[in-house]
Amino acid sequence: PIFLFLGSLAENQISNKGAKALARSLLVNRSLMVLDLRSNSIGPTGAKALADALKKNQILLSLK
Repeated sequence: PIFLFLGSLAENQISNKGAKALARSLLVNRSLMVLDLRSNSIGPTGAKALADALKKNQILLSLK
């Protein structure tokens, strides 16, 4: 069976620090396939951390 797991963290005031923590968790992610991060306070350093993690994450299919 295939399980689709969705996560929404939209509008949670996530900052660069939170984005970096989330990026670390994406490196070991084995189930989250869709993640919504819209309307947060993620700046360039947080976005870079997420982008670097996504290069290695092969599970996440959609990031908003």
